[in-house]
Amino acid sequence: MHSLFIPVNNTPAMPPAVPRDAATVVVVREGAAGLEVLLLQRAERGDHNSGAWVFPGGLVDAADRVLGAHGAHGAHGEFAFRRAALRECFEECGILLARDESGSWPALTAAAQDQLAALRPQVADGRLAVEAVCERFGLVPALDMLHFIAHWVTPAGRAKRFDTRFFVAVVPRGQQALHDAGETTDHVWMTPAEALSPGHARRLMTPTRATLEMLRAFDSTAALLDWAVRPRQVQRILPLLAQDLSGQRPVLPHEPAYEEVARLDPEGRGDAWCVMRTGVEVALGSSLVRAVDEEGLNHYLVDGQAAEGPEPRLVPADRMVIEGESGTLPPELLAAADWIAPRRGFLRRVTRQDEA
Repeated sequence: MHSLFIPVNNTPAMPPAVPRDAATVVVVREGAAGLEVLLLQRAERGDHNSGAWVFPGGLVDAADRVLGAHGAHGAHGEFAFRRAALRECFEECGILLARDESGSWPALTAAAQDQLAALRPQVADGRLAVEAVCERFGLVPALDMLHFIAHWVTPAGRAKRFDTRFFVAVVPRGQQALHDAGETTDHVWMTPAEALSPGHARRLMTPTRATLEMLRAFDSTAALLDWAVRPRQVQRILPLLAQDLSGQRPVLPHEPAYEEVARLDPEGRGDAWCVMRTGVEVALGSSLVRAVDEEGLNHYLVDGQAAEGPEPRLVPADRMVIEGESGTLPPELLAAADWIAPRRGFLRRVTRQDEA
């Protein structure tokens, strides 16, 4: 066994930045090839989002919160997030999600659309409320057309962090998207499959890519909305930063390494690994060390001594149990452990299913 000991990093780190509330709108339309989605290119701002292709969106601001305190709450999120989503959609791509007093989509003339475009900077800098824009044209904000579909939080290791609600909305009839040439520099409509294709050179952030993967299951806006309006629990997704052979990347909750990365790097430094490396010893706790052989089998050391043998073994100091050859763990060992050190793969938490 090649010994390259990788200890648990206990170096004090700066506390993670507190995520700021934000809202995003996945704007869709019916195209010639089926459902199409609007993507905007972020301007260069010196952060990890710069140059990426994203959905319209931004921070929940003070006005969103003040008005939200007096507004109705939607079934899947606070009024402030919905208002922020609607406002940012108008600011960043010029699409105003609003109906007339009869509840119909207005047929905006070219002159009216030009007037709306001229008001976007005033909404963006806070001089004009989006409700006032709607009132000028006899419209009412259509917050009910925003459907909550996802909830993402930026990993702890990022300098700028956001707690973002993702909504989906169909572009109103006759409205055209146009990037704001400030926060965004370009825009494009394409199917989710096109955006995800290997030949697609535009850079996508992890939440954007995951949302596009979700959307590709729907072949029309009608099918998407039929799903989006149904009551369901939207899970909060917090990726973790970790290392693989290509460098640092986000690890998602469904990935095998997620729980181990969370244990080894609770402060979000991004220095834990999310791939198994042959012959590299990794400290899993104060007593337990793991190394992987060329066949992918895990070998463990407990306090420096090889923990070999066919039977499972409890490591009390770390509340871990090493899996035996049979793969079956006795209830008394599981009751004394929080983690399972398996024969293959990453650490995993003890669950009720394990204890059953």
